[in-house]
Amino acid sequence: MMRSTFALQDDVVYRLKAAAALLNISENTLRNHLRDSGMEIQRANKKNPASPAVRLFSIADIFRLAQWRREQELVKRVSSSPTIIAVDLIKGGVGKSTTAGELGVQLSLLGYRVLMIDLDVQSNLTQLMGYESDLTMDEASQHDLNEDGIITGTFSTVCTQYMESKSGRGTRMENVATLIKRPFGIHGPALIPSDTFLGDLEQAFTYAKGNRELVFRNLFKDSAAGQVPGLNVSEFDFVIFDCPPSISFSSTNAIAAADLVIAPIRMDSFAVKGLSRLVSEINGLAERSPEVRPQLMILPTHYSTNITRVSRMQQQLQAYKTNLSPTVISSSELFPKTQENYLPLTLQQPTAAPVGEYRLFTEFVLSVAGKLARKPASVNKEAA
Repeated sequence: MMRSTFALQDDVVYRLKAAAALLNISENTLRNHLRDSGMEIQRANKKNPASPAVRLFSIADIFRLAQWRREQELVKRVSSSPTIIAVDLIKGGVGKSTTAGELGVQLSLLGYRVLMIDLDVQSNLTQLMGYESDLTMDEASQHDLNEDGIITGTFSTVCTQYMESKSGRGTRMENVATLIKRPFGIHGPALIPSDTFLGDLEQAFTYAKGNRELVFRNLFKDSAAGQVPGLNVSEFDFVIFDCPPSISFSSTNAIAAADLVIAPIRMDSFAVKGLSRLVSEINGLAERSPEVRPQLMILPTHYSTNITRVSRMQQQLQAYKTNLSPTVISSSELFPKTQENYLPLTLQQPTAAPVGEYRLFTEFVLSVAGKLARKPASVNKEAA
């Protein structure tokens, strides 16, 4: 049977305890939801009569339940407009793609509608969500993939068309809906993937008219007004950018469009210099464009109390203490396996310790996003 992603999702099933953990509710609450929603969940003895008649939830079942909770108004809306998040740091290997992916999945499991956008040509987020960026349509069947498993366009496709439509040459945008992937079905998070052609976006920026730093911001504004065929960001509660580990127009645009900038800091390497550069870039954008006022959030990753270097970095990060997340992400050998299995750790091992840490971080992000919706925020000037 053909698959839509590389992940062997049919092999992933959850019993009641794990399903409740994914949805962040009690087992009794989950039982009540199943009763009230009328959802039928496969029983283990359907395929094997010798097995106990326990429920086996699929990934699609979990996200369907999450959206049912939303329909029952059990999910508190954060804002009337989408919260834009840029996960960024001018340094590789700090956990940007992992953070973007785990955060996006966890927000979706809480019932929020999420769009993730991969802005890195390395395509780590794209792979984490189940796709290989270099496969062609002709090669799909060799890997038991249907056409949905092949990347046919990136955010470069969207932005290039958008900039050309604003050039004054009368160019019209084509419908970009087919570029948006749904790796876990219609109720799960959406993804605009990346491939090597994403690099064309940097060149396209050089021909853009107007403020090249605000292209994403203006695109989202027009998208919400129904002027970008196939993409309406107002349908989402959160849009999450996974930024490249380098200075680029793409990352600058993501920051300029963002309400919240999350900077993962690897605690076993010296990454404070990259953080200082990021803070300077945020403040510089705010000076050039007063409407740009994203809140900075620093997330310590690869954390271990056994590493002496961590305590030294903690001292250095005290200069940014008002921007520090109260939650850290521990160092774990589980994360590298997520890329191999084309599936975020949250969906692979719902009760793993790092998943619990990302769950706490997601709750913190929601609390900050709620405050941002009520009151404009800015980067801590003392941190710069």
